[in-house]
Amino acid sequence: MASTYEVNIEDVEPLSRTYQYRKVMKPMLERKRRARINKCLDELKDLMVGALQSEGETITKLEKADVLELTVRHLRKLKQHHALALPSHNNAHDKFRAGFTHCANEVSRFVTSVPGVDIHVSTRLLSHLGSCINQIDKISAPQPAAPITPAVTPTSTPTGMVPITVTVPRVYTPPASPESKPSPTSLPVMVSPQPTAVSPKPGSPSQPVSLAPGRVGVPSGSPMWRPW
Repeated sequence: MASTYEVNIEDVEPLSRTYQYRKVMKPMLERKRRARINKCLDELKDLMVGALQSEGETITKLEKADVLELTVRHLRKLKQHHALALPSHNNAHDKFRAGFTHCANEVSRFVTSVPGVDIHVSTRLLSHLGSCINQIDKISAPQPAAPITPAVTPTSTPTGMVPITVTVPRVYTPPASPESKPSPTSLPVMVSPQPTAVSPKPGSPSQPVSLAPGRVGVPSGSPMWRPW
């Protein structure tokens, strides 16, 4: 005869709502997680089968582990061929320049092929596009170093004359030639503000020396030593 036990309902502890929620929701969340994994694996399998068939390989059946292994192998192969390399910083600038040049060529072809276009307007338009392309090239090209300008020192001179002191780099003097004289470091040159030469008055203390563009007047009485 089976024994019976009396259970007092008051002695049983009530289940908390948190425990009940976890007990119900945990299996449901696990099923959803597995469904997401299986769905992604199926999509990855289709992608890998198509990629491998395009390379000439025949795939009949793939397990989940095979899909992951083939995916890793395929990504490594793409990385070796630099297919996954990140674009460089200058790619955007190069693409913009290529597109702008293509548009400029199309505009040039249009204005030269369509009759009745004013030649002055087309010339100004093409010149503007060409200057824009040159500006784009200057942005990408490295900026050259600024040239060194000669020092200019004002001194007291007669009225109407502009003093200019042109600093000339010192020529290296070898120690084996003691008879050579060092070249002067600065040559005082008197320049007239007028474009034409002005004849000085007789008895003036100093006479102006005409300075041609790109040339510096050197007194004939002071010889200059050259290393060659």
